[in-house]
Amino acid sequence: MTKDAEIIIYGAGAIGCTLAAWLTEKHEHVYLLCRGESAKRIREKGLQIYGEGNSKNLSIKVIESIDEVENPYVIALAVKNYSLPAIVKSLEGKINKDTVILGLQNGVTNQKCLTPNPSPGERGAETLFGVLAYNAWMDEPGLVGFQNKGVLVIGSADNKQQQILKNVANIFNKGIETFIARDWRNVAHTKLLINLGNSITTLLGKNFQSTNRPDLLQKIISNMMLEGMNILKAEGIKEERIKGLPSWTLLKASAVLPQLITAPLFRKNLKKMGMSSMAQDIFSRNATDTELDDINGYLLSLVDKHNIAAPYNRIVYRLCKEQFGNAGFEGMRVDDVYNAVQSGI
Repeated sequence: MTKDAEIIIYGAGAIGCTLAAWLTEKHEHVYLLCRGESAKRIREKGLQIYGEGNSKNLSIKVIESIDEVENPYVIALAVKNYSLPAIVKSLEGKINKDTVILGLQNGVTNQKCLTPNPSPGERGAETLFGVLAYNAWMDEPGLVGFQNKGVLVIGSADNKQQQILKNVANIFNKGIETFIARDWRNVAHTKLLINLGNSITTLLGKNFQSTNRPDLLQKIISNMMLEGMNILKAEGIKEERIKGLPSWTLLKASAVLPQLITAPLFRKNLKKMGMSSMAQDIFSRNATDTELDDINGYLLSLVDKHNIAAPYNRIVYRLCKEQFGNAGFEGMRVDDVYNAVQSGI
């Protein structure tokens, strides 16, 4: 079933491009669905990706509609949550019942949009979900960098469809190390916790790494994570270890231990942080749509549900809502953000 499977990567952002490149090197029938300047550039000049000390320019099969591939086995949706409704609508009536849809969005709100509700006696396309543990960015259409290759973890909302999960894992594992989740709900929320930090680094702007107050940045991020862990535990979520991501034990230590002990590791990791996908939306695309509500907003809905104090997350979310829509927004000072949080505690 999977030996000569046709694979569509829907979306030519940083994640879609890196996946298309890595899979193209191992599979014959990989297609990158994109349009406009990205499609033109990749067709004419190839797709260039660089990272881990190497740079490659690859010839990629580009399509502009899924109709160009007769019977795709996997359609991986490498787009943001806010793009899903329109894409799902465009795919209605075009998906073969044997096709697997793989949603690669951050957070958990994609499950509501992608999980099919077939009529009694009918079966829609199988729907799986995945989280990626690596940082990638787009310099320009067709030119993408990545920090390290990372891993892909896939699962299903009901933790079933094990044979289909194995088939998809076998396909993707040739291009990127791929694991099957033991419990998808735990995996999705574990990754969501890490993604909380995207909001504060975006709020601080493009130069967050060069802040002269890394001590305050550590306090903000580590306390956001600690609050997040408490919120997820109240929701019944358990940590699912994801290769390459910090453990909850390490995140908690960063918040509760003296910075004399934890600061060196924090500063080392800070240097490794690239521009998050949220920051790329704000500063590269000048977009008003971001994943803020799907990640931070979702977490705060659990805060209200369980009546848990979360001042760091609440105030950072509020500041993001206020600032992201401002024309010419370039970022806040870390001490201003910290003082705003302290005034609200």
